[in-house]
Amino acid sequence: MPITMTIRAGGALHQTSLRAAGLLAKAALSNATTTVDGLDAVSLLRRLAEAITSAALRTADSISALAHGDTTTSDHLLEQARVHLHRAPVTCQEVGSALLRHDGYLYAQARAARENLGPSSGAVKVSEAQRKALASLARGDGVFRDARRSVRELESPLNASVRTATIDALAAKELLTLTPLTGQEGRSAIRLTSEGIQALLAAPPPKPGRPAIATSLPIRSRTAARTSARR
Repeated sequence: MPITMTIRAGGALHQTSLRAAGLLAKAALSNATTTVDGLDAVSLLRRLAEAITSAALRTADSISALAHGDTTTSDHLLEQARVHLHRAPVTCQEVGSALLRHDGYLYAQARAARENLGPSSGAVKVSEAQRKALASLARGDGVFRDARRSVRELESPLNASVRTATIDALAAKELLTLTPLTGQEGRSAIRLTSEGIQALLAAPPPKPGRPAIATSLPIRSRTAARTSARR
């Protein structure tokens, strides 16, 4: 990669890392920490900010190596930067999904208060996938498309990431309803029933999973360190 392009990439990554850090700080101080899904979003943002910062450092080292004619080290460091960033798009989607569930849970709490839906010992038990689906759809703005040729999918919200089979299972348990939309053939509005709200609020928090194993990469290669020392 030409040095001009590398410098531009490094500058963009530096700015992105600052924005990611700022967003993480805001999220950590917001009401995101009041729900399981909000905490998940904060954790994902922290992971994303760390990955972007590491990539920016690798790119800066690459520029230093390239400026001293060490193209081999420069290419190696750029590859390390790429490794740190390869999951960034997926992580961004996961953050969006977690925040959607966080907002849905808060909406469910508000609706339960409005409709006087107190805790119920007889609340329907749901799996973790079903809990996430209920939280994603709690705001009542979901649209399900059931078109011809067996095309069945959740059309909105876009960040919901809910499987069709999960929607069918929740409908079978009468935790949500599908109401055909007037003038929109094959599309139905999704709304949680009172039992769906209670099931969501009564669902136990998910069990903590295994901590993610980070890829071990040296922060600076020996060659990059030597070239920096000669500057």
